[in-house]
Amino acid sequence: MFRKLAILSLFVFSPIVASAMHHEVQDIQLAPPAKSGQLLVVYAWSCPAEKADAAISIIKELIVYERKASPIDYSSVAGSWANGKIGAVDIHISEKSLAGVQKWQAADAKWSGYLDKTLKLCGISEDDITTEILSVR
Repeated sequence: MFRKLAILSLFVFSPIVASAMHHEVQDIQLAPPAKSGQLLVVYAWSCPAEKADAAISIIKELIVYERKASPIDYSSVAGSWANGKIGAVDIHISEKSLAGVQKWQAADAKWSGYLDKTLKLCGISEDDITTEILSVR
């Protein structure tokens, strides 16, 4: 009888324990991506699937360059969307910060070179980039 009870307990509790372990958090600390008053800027554009990885690599190089060279701090990541588009998401501390970064980008030949290289690879122009700005509240 005890053996049957032990086996029955194993069948009942094993799935519960396994299920609980499936959702275990691995010391990952996630914070909100931005704070009130900051801006999330989403840039997206089409790029042929066979060229998307190469284009994202160039965007990542651009991000490394701007982290070193930009006179204004901001955060940026490159990636792709489920719809096949590629691009980047930036976080700026304010509208003034975004305006300053845009002014710097327009005047910086090396930054523009990275962007031009990406656009050429994808076969598009700067007019084909969609930009969405979320003001965090």
